[in-house]
Amino acid sequence: MTVDEQAIFKELNSYLHRHPDETAALMPLFDSMLDHAHQGSCPHEGRCPVIRSGAVLVNERGRVLALRHGAGWGFAEGAPESPDLTLRQTATRVLADCAGVFDLWPVPGGEGPVVIDVSRAAHVDVPRTRYGFRYLFRVRTGTLLRTLTQLGQARWISLDTVGPPLLSARLKERLAVTA
Repeated sequence: MTVDEQAIFKELNSYLHRHPDETAALMPLFDSMLDHAHQGSCPHEGRCPVIRSGAVLVNERGRVLALRHGAGWGFAEGAPESPDLTLRQTATRVLADCAGVFDLWPVPGGEGPVVIDVSRAAHVDVPRTRYGFRYLFRVRTGTLLRTLTQLGQARWISLDTVGPPLLSARLKERLAVTA
């Protein structure tokens, strides 16, 4: 991973300052990062948390971009890679790779993640927890490759149908502030 752990730590700390009610869910990531910093290496025998970053796109009509993911729908997310320096850069790179969207802009006042969701990491041999940092961006509908919607690989959905509920609530809250 090329995103410096210090940058992730700073992002996490800022997020917890804004959302102290999520401390219990995010403390294992915080503790793991402290362990790495103090020991200078990984003491977790391959069970370190998995960090992912993704973008949530909202168009001019207040609809959210959902991408086909297997049999369901979700948001583009991926692991930090070179030359990503921040998790926000990871989110925009993944979105460009998955949906060909390059012309997007952050919601004013929303530079940090809108939510950090926690789940079991998929496709791993040892139990690991996945932490998904979700960043909110605005985009014009026309910037999405039309072929994605025509082929059924992407669709615009209402804020009311976005899951999980915490993400939906945060999106509505953040967009109401900027409206």
